[in-house]
Amino acid sequence: MYKQDLEQTLLDIDEEAELEIGPRDDRPSVVLVGGSAFMLNDVTNRAVTHDIDVFEADRCLREIMDRYPGVNGMAVAYCNQMPFNYEDRLIPLEIGAHFIRYFTPSLEDLAVMKLYAYRPNDIVDLHSRAFTERLDWDLLERLIFDEGEALASSPSERSYQEMVCAYRQYIKEVRG
Repeated sequence: MYKQDLEQTLLDIDEEAELEIGPRDDRPSVVLVGGSAFMLNDVTNRAVTHDIDVFEADRCLREIMDRYPGVNGMAVAYCNQMPFNYEDRLIPLEIGAHFIRYFTPSLEDLAVMKLYAYRPNDIVDLHSRAFTERLDWDLLERLIFDEGEALASSPSERSYQEMVCAYRQYIKEVRG
């Protein structure tokens, strides 16, 4: 999917949800992660991604999202890769949705998530110049080393230490 395909899919879901669910006092929300979050924030060199990874979505939206090919509505694998208090740093996506509020985690939270996985596509995303220029390096360091953030949500000490190793390698590569 190209960025315009991502946006169109999300707008289609937004329109369908508004028609099916009807008026509400509060707008439902969706948190997107992975390559689509990087693309929608314009911080990757990648032109395409295979899917839209939904990290969180209000229950009323799940059935609607399941109807869309390419929407991974159960990206639960990321649960242990996200710093503990990521909700405090969500970035709203301004794509023209009227009903659903779309968000991504902060760039720093996305970096931690990518450092845990550290697959080839993750490395490409992390090395994007647009990404490194917008990254708050002090915040990223705090998220990695503060006991109440990445360590608090890590599935194991070993997994956490592997992510810290990936971070140290990453710093050498992009900051010298």
